[in-house]
Amino acid sequence: MQIYLTGFRVFSLLCLLSASADHAGATAQENMTFVSIPAGVFYMGAMHHDPAASPDEWPRHEVQIADAYALSTTLVTRGAFAAFVAATGYHVPPGCWTLTEAGWNFSARATWRNPGFEQTDAHPVVCVSRADALSFLHWAGVRDQTSYRLPSEAEWDHAARLDGAAPWHTPAQICDYGNVNDLTAKNKVAKVAEPCEDGFLFTSPVAHFRAGPYGLYDMIGNVWEWTEDCAHDDYTQAPVDGSAARRPHCTTYVLRGHSWTDAPGPVRLETRLFLDGTERQSLVGFRVAKENATDADAGSGAP
Repeated sequence: MQIYLTGFRVFSLLCLLSASADHAGATAQENMTFVSIPAGVFYMGAMHHDPAASPDEWPRHEVQIADAYALSTTLVTRGAFAAFVAATGYHVPPGCWTLTEAGWNFSARATWRNPGFEQTDAHPVVCVSRADALSFLHWAGVRDQTSYRLPSEAEWDHAARLDGAAPWHTPAQICDYGNVNDLTAKNKVAKVAEPCEDGFLFTSPVAHFRAGPYGLYDMIGNVWEWTEDCAHDDYTQAPVDGSAARRPHCTTYVLRGHSWTDAPGPVRLETRLFLDGTERQSLVGFRVAKENATDADAGSGAP
């Protein structure tokens, strides 16, 4: 299923604003940990007989990643992004698509500090554009004397599965692994296709839910994640070596992972979201990738 988010359209199942937000895990991590993702061969994309699939997920194709790489075990937190802003003076102009009682609207006042709902420094940073994410990665890389980047779409897909399969077997089990639009929103929205409850109406602290394959948290739900890939209509000419799809003058990029706005029933690892790189949304964040996975350990890495 392909999803487009633009300044005029946001496609997802949503709930109305809540007056409260969870404060569990309010202390931001000082350092983000990394986990090594092994090289390997896997199949990417949806089967043609999958009733939930859309053409952008076809054709299902073999991808061979030759070298191990590393991903941050958690999404980049608001606290980590705040440290970056404090250290550099980086300015994110106000303006972000947020959820109101009238639905999704662009708020000229909303920012990553105040996305329209309560967060702590332990929650994933949202309302950041792709350029904002890249600026953070550059700063963190210089500080840590290494090179950080966004994961390619194929790297993200490979790391989200184990032996090609999602870690859950039924929609009800999704709430064990991520923050989605679930029974918590039952009294706030008329249509909720949820058989489970995760306890959060908006974002949740990172690493609150069960880790997926390889020890990665929030690979499903919480926030959509920016990838390196330029958006492409399908996988017909997609790289088969795990590298990112690129195009000159690209303006629209691929995101993966779903968010707190998506109901468990339609949540699928194959789903892709296309978003203009300049957009800032309160359901979009990012995680960190790096090469040379052999140096990935529990104490290394940027926040």
